[in-house]
Amino acid sequence: MPPQEFLETINNCRIPAFRYFESTESTNQIANEWLLDGAPDGAVVFADHQSAGRGRMDRRWVTQPGSAIAVSLIVHPTAAETEKLSLFSPLAGLALAEMLNSQFRLNAQIKWPNDVLIDRKKTAGILTEASWSGVEVKGLVVGVGINVLPGAIPSAETLQFPATCVQNHVTTPLNRFQLLQEFLLSFQMWRGRLLTPDFKNRWEKTLAFYGETVYIKENNGTIQLSGTLIGITDQGDLILQTQNQSIQTITVGDVHLRPAESQ
Repeated sequence: MPPQEFLETINNCRIPAFRYFESTESTNQIANEWLLDGAPDGAVVFADHQSAGRGRMDRRWVTQPGSAIAVSLIVHPTAAETEKLSLFSPLAGLALAEMLNSQFRLNAQIKWPNDVLIDRKKTAGILTEASWSGVEVKGLVVGVGINVLPGAIPSAETLQFPATCVQNHVTTPLNRFQLLQEFLLSFQMWRGRLLTPDFKNRWEKTLAFYGETVYIKENNGTIQLSGTLIGITDQGDLILQTQNQSIQTITVGDVHLRPAESQ
């Protein structure tokens, strides 16, 4: 039986259907299967403990019991949203960053393409997966992992980027389910603005390392490109200005964004 606080969150956010697990391997895997089995738009999968969560490039994300939020949102995009599927990861990122900034006055930013940072340390990761039938998208699963309490921070030897948790930046004890509620409400609100100029403007203003020199690295660590981060395109590609003043766009793929200070 799910905790009462979780059920209250589901009710307050008007979630049409949910699946709650004390422990599972991957909420995204369950959500993808449920999507193909008819899950409605806005349905949610939540796990208290996740043993094999997935990140970009097949990285594994473990969620320790009672310390984090591991949630997957099922989306049936509208016809208009189908033209902007690449924006659903930044949608989740913006929803979380804006919520953290407004609720707790934190310095939360989006590290392109799919992480949320607090004071330049990772506190959340996002993985969006699409299910297709030929050329028609059947739906999306937006998986979000949020480090809420210190126990959620991975061990130092496993980190590829400095990490933190929300609790380390606030003075009052956090309630995971209240935080989940605020995130879900923020996601719903920003989804309504996804196709407006306001969404892109807020995303750019929330970009980590904006105006700084950054490096784009291949998966094997080779530096592909460096330049000043100056914005994003309407489709969510990163825009860099190189030392010779040329403008380069970077598409999401097997690349990593790193600030110059980390080199």
